[in-house]
Parts: sequence; C-alpha cells; structure tokens
Amino acid sequence: MKRLIGKVAIVTGGSSGIGAACAAALAGEGAAVLATGRRFSTGQARVPAPGEVVQARLDVTDEVEVKARFAELPQVDVLVCSAGVGTFAPLINASVADLRVMLNVHILGTMLCAREALRRMQPRRQGHIVAIGSHVAHRAFSDCSGYTAAKAGQLGLMKVLSEEARPYGIRATTLLVGATDTPIWDDRPGFDRAKMIKPEDVASFLVALVTRPGIAVEEVTVMPPAGVL
Repeated sequence: MKRLIGKVAIVTGGSSGIGAACAAALAGEGAAVLATGRRFSTGQARVPAPGEVVQARLDVTDEVEVKARFAELPQVDVLVCSAGVGTFAPLINASVADLRVMLNVHILGTMLCAREALRRMQPRRQGHIVAIGSHVAHRAFSDCSGYTAAKAGQLGLMKVLSEEARPYGIRATTLLVGATDTPIWDDRPGFDRAKMIKPEDVASFLVALVTRPGIAVEEVTVMPPAGVL
C-alpha cells in the first residue's frame, strides 16, 4: 500500500542528485510531487497527479518566484529543500562572490521555501519540512570554508524552525548527509565515488521519516558505511 496518497510535496533542487531521487521516491509512495530547479524551463506549473512528478523552474533565492510557485499548489504536505551549490578552495583564495551564492542558496533559499510551506501548513496543523544538510555543519574540512558556513547556517535555521513549527504539529528535519555521489563531485577528482552514498539511499531514508508521522527526527547524520571519505 502506498503511504503518501493524498499528499502534495515540493522538492527544490529536483533536477539532479539527491533532489531528483527524493522526488521520485516520494512519488513512488503516491505523493503528488512538484520537482523544482533552476535548470527547468517550465513557467507555470501543472498540479501533479498522485504518484506523478511534475517539473518546474524555481530560483529559491527569488522571493517573488518562490511565493508564486507555492501558490500554484492546492496544498503543501511535504517540502524537501535540496537546492544546493558548492565551491571549494583554500580560504586564502576564497571568493566573496562564491560565498554569497552559497549563503543565498542554502540559507536564504531554505528560509524562503520553509516560510511559504509554513504559511500553507500551519492552518492545517500538519506537514513535514526536510532540509538536505551536510555533516560539514559539525566537521571541519580543508578547502570547505564557504560551504561549511552555508550548511552550518542552514542547520541553525532549521533548529529554530523545529521549535516554531512543533506547536502546530509540523515536523522539521535536517539530514546531515555525508559524501553522496552527486554532480557536486564532478570537478573534485581524487575521491572514491564508489564508496559514497547513492542519492537513492538518501531518498529512501527520507521517505522512511516522512511516512512515520508518529516520530519527529529533527537532526540526523547519514554517512557512507566507510565513514568520512
């Protein structure tokens, strides 16, 4: 029996990697899924049918665009914030422009989408907001200063969201994901991608959380069996 029949989900960063896998997994459980991303060219979104993934363009850093996209859906039961970007370099060579992009996508983008989801979920007193975070929020790695700052900020925002959403029966979860075989590694040779988590593994774990309304997991680390790579 499909466990998300009657639910509507929106997934940001849904054009590839973890976001695309989450959209497919949620639809596989019967949810009507709107997968969004800057790579998609679709203007106005068609409301998805149960078990269907509909793709639509969304820049999560654009407040007007975010409000308009959420308004196209009849309801929002699940939000997955998976939009992400990463630039990696030693701090001495770090770019201010690159840092601003990462902060905008991971922190501002999560805030804008979570805010719109909350506005739809609170009157119904139900819903689940999930952010795809990173274990770098708790660990320090060389060449990772900007990405770490962005993911730590996203985690802080989600912790506050958990406190504010709880009285309305809304769950908020941050998945602190370890090395996952996604396009973010395409320009970073030297890592054994065969040892990384697959996006589908993260997605199946997310579905396991979303489909258990009797528990609230607010922060969880999901790592490859080999640990830190």
